[in-house]
Amino acid sequence: MQEYGPGIVGEVRFARQDGGYYVELYDRDEHPVGKTGFWMTEAKAKEAARRLAANLGRE
Repeated sequence: MQEYGPGIVGEVRFARQDGGYYVELYDRDEHPVGKTGFWMTEAKAKEAARRLAANLGRE
């Protein structure tokens, strides 16, 4: 797991059927807090996860 924001970690997943990546985000207690959309590259999925984590941190 990689940290994407304060108290938010995530795991990059590859969707074989669709041939792309997404990131599932969790809080420190490993409760799901969000999921990015589908991206064709792992780098784009990680960037989307950083943006989503920043938005979740503001709430």
